[in-house]
Amino acid sequence: MNFPVSTVYGKRVPKKTFADKLKLNSPIRKSIQDDIQTIRWTYTLKEATLNLPAGKEVQEIEVLEMKLKHNSINEKVLQQFDRQIPYHLLFVLQYEEKVQAWMSYKEAASANQAFRVEKYYHTKWMRPEELNFQIEGTNFDEVYESLARQIAGEELQSIATGESLKKSIERNEEIIALEKETESLQQKLKKEKQFNRKMEINQKIKQCKNKIEDMLNG
Repeated sequence: MNFPVSTVYGKRVPKKTFADKLKLNSPIRKSIQDDIQTIRWTYTLKEATLNLPAGKEVQEIEVLEMKLKHNSINEKVLQQFDRQIPYHLLFVLQYEEKVQAWMSYKEAASANQAFRVEKYYHTKWMRPEELNFQIEGTNFDEVYESLARQIAGEELQSIATGESLKKSIERNEEIIALEKETESLQQKLKKEKQFNRKMEINQKIKQCKNKIEDMLNG
């Protein structure tokens, strides 16, 4: 990670501390115990450490590094952290010699600062020196959006200048749904015997592919 020295926090936090403060249920506590070796709060990105103003939605971004016992984690563990910690989080998972970054798209769900976690995006497993992100933006809304896009890669690339992160996510989800529909139609086509029905299915497949192409190219 190439974040400025001013953002370094670098404190190890006992797993039990998180489990107790977040009032996690037994299955999540078990997942933390079974799957995570250590948790470190490595960076804190906020106005005082980056000299950038808070955004309308994002005031701080905290970076949590989790050293894993296996090469995967129960996503519900990350969801519980994200839902209850009143800041936006960037998770760096480490297993053996590789690391992987995860970030959710989340929005405030109510006045009590609980969060609604919509979806996670993550990088592939890579060497630590390959995990480099640029801090880009004039406030923390823009920094968060930039980091989310860097982590998601092509999956969340905007097709128009000024397209919001939320709009990019909605478009990506629609593309995924259309791809699943196309795959389902192709399976039906293989089993269909009637010529007229085959023509109808082929037409639907073509429509789905055209919609996907339009959404990818704007």
